Amino acid sequence: MNTKRRDFLKQAALGGAAAGIGFTAGGRSGFDAYAAEPPSFSRIFYRDLGSTGHRATEIGFGVLHIGDGELINAAIDSGINYFDTAHGYMNGVCEETLGKVMKTRRNEIFLTTKVGSAPPDRMKDMIDTSLKRLQTDHVDLLMLHGAGSRKEAFDNDIMSVFDDARRSGKTRFIGVSTHNQVEVLNAAVEGRFWEAVLLPYNYFSPPEVTEAIEKTRKAGIAIIAMKALITVERPRKPFPDIRTDKTGSTTNQQALLKWVLQNPWVDTVIPGISSFEHLQDDIAVMGMRLTEDDHRLLKRYSMDAGKRYCRGIAGCTGCVDTCPKGVCMSDLNRCVNYAYGYGSAEMAHENYRRLPRSSRIERCGECDECAIRCVNGLDLNETVRRARALFA
Repeated sequence: MNTKRRDFLKQAALGGAAAGIGFTAGGRSGFDAYAAEPPSFSRIFYRDLGSTGHRATEIGFGVLHIGDGELINAAIDSGINYFDTAHGYMNGVCEETLGKVMKTRRNEIFLTTKVGSAPPDRMKDMIDTSLKRLQTDHVDLLMLHGAGSRKEAFDNDIMSVFDDARRSGKTRFIGVSTHNQVEVLNAAVEGRFWEAVLLPYNYFSPPEVTEAIEKTRKAGIAIIAMKALITVERPRKPFPDIRTDKTGSTTNQQALLKWVLQNPWVDTVIPGISSFEHLQDDIAVMGMRLTEDDHRLLKRYSMDAGKRYCRGIAGCTGCVDTCPKGVCMSDLNRCVNYAYGYGSAEMAHENYRRLPRSSRIERCGECDECAIRCVNGLDLNETVRRARALFA
């Protein structure tokens, strides 16, 4: 155990005791929340993960841009049991880092990875490569990465690959991730094939996304939320552990996570955790209720971030089909945000490569000024300038 991990666990244990955490698990309209006592924290809360028969910690771990196995070990030590990564993250480094931990701790977590749409033989090779990197013979949940439409969610070749993976024991459950929330959620309910959906869900998500989440979860399909932390302009900064804060205040990030978790139909949320400070900040919110102070904080934060954050990532459809060239600006904005919000040009390029040609920056080449007008006041000309600098 390295020094950072040891110090994190000591501080977390002292912080939990100092704050006198003693939360009460709330009902979930037919589903249950559970409290447990892991070694180092006062309380960890769990929710049913769809109809899988498993329980996931309210806060999961997004293994998105990380090469530190000790951070993963610390998360497991502290009680987190849901880990999500993908075949393409950091060209496989994330899976390899997680795999080094899985050699000795595989049975302690619910393990999820994702592979993108490709010809069937290529997808099968990707699954086998991911298992090799993860140093396991199976994952608990295998997801189709970034399904863009109902058509893709119903693709017979893709479904056959995933069904074969499940039948052969390479995965226990199958699911789909998407940035086209309502369309793919509805497809999952209709098709009764996918057992989980991973989707962006945050304070800026429109009501129709929340309604589709409830409908899907009532059908027994697990709901995993991502992109809860509304990152704009700069990488996320560490915040102090609120369990040692005598005022009881919460940070922006914690309030955003609490907002997602106040929806009883969300099973877990997976912030991208890349430091011990992030882990400490995130894990503290489990079991906490969203307060009036949180609402006021979020309102102030949304006024500041609202005109710099593309709400298309959260499910806004205000500019859909308004580009004369057919560009989906929310897709382009999402890729740009990986560079300017997450601070990762590598992730920006990785996601940009998966975009359809109709949303590539080359389509914007003939326009002097963006013809799309954001209903929330976002400067889309700035998005185009940044996309050209990154991808042209």
